[in-house]
Amino acid sequence: MSVVINSNWDIFGGIFNSKKAVEKVMANLNALRNPIAHCSPLAEDEQLRLQLTVRDWFRLME
Repeated sequence: MSVVINSNWDIFGGIFNSKKAVEKVMANLNALRNPIAHCSPLAEDEQLRLQLTVRDWFRLME
């Protein structure tokens, strides 16, 4: 997903305030993707990490 956003920054640049921050948030989400995709329960710290990363994602769009 970050490749799509970076490749089309001229479109997405008006939505997000930092290309580097988008890359970081997407990397964090990608790290959490595997257990979610395989319906494995997330550990408590992974749940917290997911909540914080989603907050970061929405903050990028402010």
